[in-house]
Amino acid sequence: MCGRFVASRPVEEIARLLEVDEVDVPPELNVPRWNIAPQQTVLAVTEPAKQPGVRRLSTFRWGLVPRWAKDPSIGVRAFNAKAETAQEKPMFRNAFDHRRCVIPADAFYEWAPPDRHDSSRRRLPWCFKSPDSGLLLLAGLFEHWRPLTDEAAAALSTCTILTTGANGLVSAIHDRMPVLIAEEDLDVWLAPGPLGTAEAGRLLRPAHENALERFRVSTKVNDARTDGPELEAPLEVDSLDGAKGPSDPRLS
Repeated sequence: MCGRFVASRPVEEIARLLEVDEVDVPPELNVPRWNIAPQQTVLAVTEPAKQPGVRRLSTFRWGLVPRWAKDPSIGVRAFNAKAETAQEKPMFRNAFDHRRCVIPADAFYEWAPPDRHDSSRRRLPWCFKSPDSGLLLLAGLFEHWRPLTDEAAAALSTCTILTTGANGLVSAIHDRMPVLIAEEDLDVWLAPGPLGTAEAGRLLRPAHENALERFRVSTKVNDARTDGPELEAPLEVDSLDGAKGPSDPRLS
């Protein structure tokens, strides 16, 4: 799964790196964040059906609400969609065919089972990011929902992150990972319209192990109310289940 991630770059940098044509992000959301959780507002790049070829960077609530939903509470658990079944599930199939997006991220977190030496039995967070600190493009789907009884109401824009089986690097921590879209595949992924079976299979594979690096981080990230660059700071560890201690004593 993918239930927490980092997005710490300025909107202007994201727009430049991804050659975005239109930006619609309120100034208060143009801030670095190191602990983004479901139901919070995230940035996503889309290609609107009415503007083919135009890349747009805008905001979405993380947790997809399909157009047929009676109320938006259904989105609380729909922050991830399995890439293997998204084309078949009523919850996601329409968005998969017509409304694909990418969520720019600098890193994502996954949790390993508790350290056997830790009496508190806390889950152990690990951070995954590009070895060269490059931007990660998390594959997503999006929808614009309105109440069925009031189609004139303002639309609620929501999204979900697609996951796939973990590669060798991630599987030691968790059996799922977000789908990562390569920058050269961005045009194909964002284009509104169904993907062929072969194309979908090629794009929705686990990322190569060399695309990521991993390191333990402080359990402070377990609390979605916390934020700050210290959450992404590496801890020194001997193994997957044993921490030597924090590289900075303030991070324990």
